[in-house]
Amino acid sequence: MGCFKGTGLCILFVVYSITMDRVIYNRKKEFISNREQPKQGTLHTFLSNTFVKVGLIAISVFLLYSVYNSIVITGQKIEISKRAREEVDNLRLENLKLALTLESMQTDEYLEVQARDRLNFAGNSEFLFVIPESVLESAKERVDTYLYGSEEVEHIPPYVQWFEFVKNGI
Repeated sequence: MGCFKGTGLCILFVVYSITMDRVIYNRKKEFISNREQPKQGTLHTFLSNTFVKVGLIAISVFLLYSVYNSIVITGQKIEISKRAREEVDNLRLENLKLALTLESMQTDEYLEVQARDRLNFAGNSEFLFVIPESVLESAKERVDTYLYGSEEVEHIPPYVQWFEFVKNGI
């Protein structure tokens, strides 16, 4: 048997070689053992199904889309909220302006100015002149003529103007 002088070592070698597992390789170089494969649970069997994998991927895509969509909707709501705040601020400013205008309209000075302008009333030591619209329009035309000159300008061709300039000088 090829044992050494100590018989105990020989028996240990034989016992070890008996308890070793046999390993067999097939042509595809796959590892095959004579030990039993651990039993695969129902979860592993369930997850190895192709339809289940496709379903889980579809659910994952749906969840990612839902998260993306909720982010987009949140951004839109934030934008709407910003615009609403701006509108509220503008309305508050307008309300303040109207309140100041209302306060100034309740004074006696404002009432006097409106009575003079709209009702043609005059105050103490004031004279009121009523000018008809037709006279006012003709007066405006005359003032424009005096200020801006007559609108009828003689049209002289440019070459004649140059000739006059060279002939007469400045």
